[in-house]
Formats: sequence, structure tokens, C-alpha cells
Amino acid sequence: MSFLQMAVREALSNPKSANDVKDATGWDASSVSRFLSGGAGVPLEKLDALLSAVGFVAVSARYLDALGTMSEVGTHCRCARQGMGECHPSTPKLPK
Repeated sequence: MSFLQMAVREALSNPKSANDVKDATGWDASSVSRFLSGGAGVPLEKLDALLSAVGFVAVSARYLDALGTMSEVGTHCRCARQGMGECHPSTPKLPK
């Protein structure tokens, strides 16, 4: 079972968060029951609401790849900003 499936199932098993999901998606108790039993899926027009109700946001893999690259470069970028190539954690500190 995927992380998202577990999160949705967990949210629907908790009375407070189940109400949040039902409010966001317009589902009633029978809709939730059908979904949990595999008898119904999530209509595309309700997918964003469902994801939001369980605390998720859909982003592209390209976006996450870019964040990873920016995080790696941004962590050690003082050398690059001064035209000295990429820094590495072992690079000595530069004078300010």
C-alpha cells in the first residue's frame, strides 16, 4: 500500500479528519464506505480536494528535482557566487 493510500485510509478512519475529507469531497458515509472497500474511486474533479484534506499537494517530479538541485547547490554556493566553481563541505571558509 502506498504512502498516499495509507494517509487517506488513516484520515477516513479518524472521525474528525473523516469529516474534513467528506466536507472537501462532498462524500457521505456510504461514499466513504464504497471507497474504502474498493467499490468506488476518486473522480478527477475531487482529487485536489481529497489531497488537500489529507495534507498533500500534487507537484511534478520535475519540480521536486529542481528543489533537490537548488538545495544541494544553495547549501554550499558561496564559492560559486564568487566565481570559484562549486563548493563542497570540505572547502575552507572564505573571508567576508
